[in-house]
Amino acid sequence: MTKLIVDDKAIEFIKAELEKEKSPAVRLSVTGGGCCQQLGIATVEKEIARDVKHIEKGVTFHVEKYLDDSASSIEINLDEERKMLMVNMNYNID
Repeated sequence: MTKLIVDDKAIEFIKAELEKEKSPAVRLSVTGGGCCQQLGIATVEKEIARDVKHIEKGVTFHVEKYLDDSASSIEINLDEERKMLMVNMNYNID
């Protein structure tokens, strides 16, 4: 992955969730399968073997190796109206 882009409002939302869960980091991973893959975001205590660590604006993100290798960028924004994170992933095309 070349870029992890997280807007300031999303960072604050994630930091609040980390504090509530008493967790030091979040993990980004691929969930679902086939044409319906989605990005999973979960609080975690530690990374899983082969995860790639990214630190963005003071938040530690453990990114699944497959996702890190496959994506050229991941953009995370906060939809303030719905109080949920929105993600835009751009994949490497080989």
